[in-house]
Amino acid sequence: MNVAPLRASSTDDSAESLIRLAGALAVAHLVVGVAPMAIYVRRGGTLAPLLAHLVALSFGAVVLASRRRSLRPLRDWLPLLLGPFLYIELRWLIAGVGRPHADALIQGWELALFPSNPAATWASALPLRWLSEALHFAYASYYLLVYVPPALLYLRGRRDAYAVTLLALAVVYGVCFLTYVVFPVDGPRFLTGPATAPDGPIRSFVVHLLQTGSSRGTAFPSSHVAASVVASLAALRYQRRVGIVVAVLTGGLAVGAVYGGYHYLVDVLVGAIVGVVAWLLARALCRALSTPGAQSASAA
Repeated sequence: MNVAPLRASSTDDSAESLIRLAGALAVAHLVVGVAPMAIYVRRGGTLAPLLAHLVALSFGAVVLASRRRSLRPLRDWLPLLLGPFLYIELRWLIAGVGRPHADALIQGWELALFPSNPAATWASALPLRWLSEALHFAYASYYLLVYVPPALLYLRGRRDAYAVTLLALAVVYGVCFLTYVVFPVDGPRFLTGPATAPDGPIRSFVVHLLQTGSSRGTAFPSSHVAASVVASLAALRYQRRVGIVVAVLTGGLAVGAVYGGYHYLVDVLVGAIVGVVAWLLARALCRALSTPGAQSASAA
């Protein structure tokens, strides 16, 4: 009679542990970023980015440490709430650390693996307006892919599935964002401009969005692809119909990133690998946290 309650309790405990771990990764990223942000200010940058960073760090630390039930939704969503800010501030963190940008190295890898230079040739080889618009639509759907599937799981009360998805996304962002700081790569858009893809309203929107909101040095690996791969794998595992849609859009996003000249193909492939590894790691942690409780329940 006690088996079901024990299993439910174990699931709830493991989900809570995964969610707190995801939040801790986001807060740890902010802690690590204090020093390079301070260096950025000392090198002549304005004080505002450092103050914003400290506010975000304080907010994350308070929410994560609090046991108040009223703050539970913020705690549950902490990595995804902080995600956009963590990306935007990379422009200052990269400048603070001051590492040389490694585009020449990535271009060497690209030409060694793909002599046709896909970021420069795909669009001109297939100058189809409908294709350009479809791929740019998939590229622009990034935030929908990353936020909507977890939100559906959360609203449906599937806390265990939500926790695994959240942790995998937190790992992806941590790996990608730290890589950008120590190994910045601008990508083809900053060096030669967007590819000569047929223009249209969706493409124009994407180009404008990138010109106003992207951070230079954040091309390798593609965090867009990495996070979208996680979203696809999680949705296919936990909500298949949603997952099929997400997977199709993720494929379009990956192709569109190269077709539009926003990423090297190497960026996309490594981003996909990061996404798969992050998902497998999150699943492994979930199993590791759930197994002791399941064994106790079986013994009872």
